[in-house]
Amino acid sequence: MEYQDTFNPEGEPTPYIEHRIDTGNAPPVATTPYRMSSARQEILKKELKSLLDFGIIEECDSPYVSPEVLIPKPNGEFRLCVDYRKLNAVTKSDPYPLPRMDDLLHKTSETKYMSAIDLKAEYHQVKMYTLDMDKTAFVCPFGVYRLTRMPFGLKTASATFQRLIDLFRNGLKVNTLVYLDDIIIMSSTFEQYLEDLCLVFKRLKQFKLQANREKCHFMYQKVKYLEHLITRSDIEVDPVKVLAIMDIPPPKNVKQIQSSLQTCGWYRRFNPNFAGVAKPLSTLTRKLATWAWSSEEQNNFDTLKKSLISPPVLKQLNENKLFILRTDASA
Repeated sequence: MEYQDTFNPEGEPTPYIEHRIDTGNAPPVATTPYRMSSARQEILKKELKSLLDFGIIEECDSPYVSPEVLIPKPNGEFRLCVDYRKLNAVTKSDPYPLPRMDDLLHKTSETKYMSAIDLKAEYHQVKMYTLDMDKTAFVCPFGVYRLTRMPFGLKTASATFQRLIDLFRNGLKVNTLVYLDDIIIMSSTFEQYLEDLCLVFKRLKQFKLQANREKCHFMYQKVKYLEHLITRSDIEVDPVKVLAIMDIPPPKNVKQIQSSLQTCGWYRRFNPNFAGVAKPLSTLTRKLATWAWSSEEQNNFDTLKKSLISPPVLKQLNENKLFILRTDASA
């Protein structure tokens, strides 16, 4: 196959960008390692060996040291991550913007053929700037290591990767939706679909970006994107996400109601009266508001959640039809 190398997990990092960590004049930060059970240590050994074999990490002696953590993945495997909170605290921010999710959903259009391409361990496909490699060092029961590729958990990693993705998309004449490592290809005809797929894989090969074959889906009628389901002509809520929202218990303080409103607000486009129903709840989050959870707040809380059980299905944008503007804002 012409683009078989695109699914090769042992690929080289992309030559188009490298990640830097700007800590200014701040002194190095160091943290002691976390305790770990014997079973987790065996898992850690395997993860370290794999990362060493792929050249993603290397042993080092660095004044910067952060603790490692093993994060379980949905498939039962583990991902080695590093707790970079202290390093992030002294790292200067990168203002490069991420795309607005609602703008991306507005760009969807009626299409017959859709494909979803997921990049494998996307951050590890970006090379670390050599002089900043020591800042990525982490400590574990088996020694100190640093990353030669961009690690997960860094404050400015998402900005660097989005900058790479924007370079990837520049000049690519394919109808795509791209947010970080998720690439959706939408084509109106089968012939166009084959051509679009070829152009995208050609660009992936040019940028030396590796795709995750297990998470790639081709010629689907429905794909999951940004916690929504995009069909050939509609945008729907993700039923898995809705079930999680329905299980949210009544909030007991301001922090919990803020979290609940934020979660429900993810699908506010499917509730034409979201602001009105949420008003008694959002009032509780005001600075001088007194916390009181009465039957009115409970009823509005239940109404917000129930509105997602059978929400309206949104049509794909058609710029050739009449637009009706309806505003919805909380007081």
